Amino acid sequence: MIKGISPLIPQKYKLPSEYDKHLYANKLENLEEMDKLLETYTLPRLNQEEVESLNTAMKSSEIEAVINSLTINKSPGPDEFPAVFYQRYKEELVPFFLKLFQTIEKEGLLPNPFYEASIILIPKPGKDTTKKENFRPTSLMSISAKILYKILVNQIQQHIKKLIHHSQVSFIPGMQGWFNIYKSINIIHHINRTNDKNHTIISIDAEKSFDKIQHPFMLKTLNKLGIDGTYLKIVRAIYDTPTANIILNGQKLEAFPLKTHITQGHPLSPLLFNIVLEVLARAMRQEKEIKGIQIGREEVKLSLFADDMIVYLENPIVSTPKFLKLISKFSSLRIQKSMCKNHKHFYTPIIDKQRAKS
Repeated sequence: MIKGISPLIPQKYKLPSEYDKHLYANKLENLEEMDKLLETYTLPRLNQEEVESLNTAMKSSEIEAVINSLTINKSPGPDEFPAVFYQRYKEELVPFFLKLFQTIEKEGLLPNPFYEASIILIPKPGKDTTKKENFRPTSLMSISAKILYKILVNQIQQHIKKLIHHSQVSFIPGMQGWFNIYKSINIIHHINRTNDKNHTIISIDAEKSFDKIQHPFMLKTLNKLGIDGTYLKIVRAIYDTPTANIILNGQKLEAFPLKTHITQGHPLSPLLFNIVLEVLARAMRQEKEIKGIQIGREEVKLSLFADDMIVYLENPIVSTPKFLKLISKFSSLRIQKSMCKNHKHFYTPIIDKQRAKS
């Protein structure tokens, strides 16, 4: 399959707009409950010096560094200007972008083309391609917009380890997936060695997770973490009035608004998703009735691989219902829907027979 070209999709999906409009539709509700939830749990917060660093005005050197880092074999966005164009005319473009980005910082508004994206549908490996939910929507956006967004990524990356717990290994500098795999293996060995076998491990996959993040909760979470000023103003502008066209079998369909959803293919999306999910992760760690597995001085409850979650529970007869209730609470706020229905045990619960009888 050529990069940027959607695979041929059955013609009965010639107009999938109703499905996609529903997927990205505004499910806004319970704003007061969102505020209440964010007040209930303790979240990390940037200090004044870190906030000032985050809101430092963009520099020519940052723009040039991002242009130099662009991957030249990636598909262009709706404007069809490829990365090689920006690198070829870098000297002429850097002053233009500096002036543009300074205006965006001042006014908190983006040029109209920055709100536009083309969505291509990538089939999930091994899935039934006659079902539209088995395609992964990936957005192609203007590289001009990507330059701005990558600068924002570089700025927040300096503080991300303060905001995100080390149990999350995806899209965090210096973290790797095998860290959590090794942790899971150690926990299983620990359970097998203990005499009081009363534990379970649950695997959870959040369905269409990036597509169901609610913008209001995301923005409220950023503010709760101390992110405000120019940085938050630009992020708010990014999610103000975004639109998308789906490219299906080479045909661009009618544009529709994105009221929920953080774009796959958007440089900021992985970090924003991790920040939103961190609220749930922190809530779980702070809920005393959800008992993790004690190893030495540490009580281990979670491993996170972006939207894939592994949960380690002690006394699962009590802890599991409490955990699922917490998941449902988040889902009811439309912060992240469908997570509670996509869970499974991948490690058989080990419970003493005598305790199970009682």
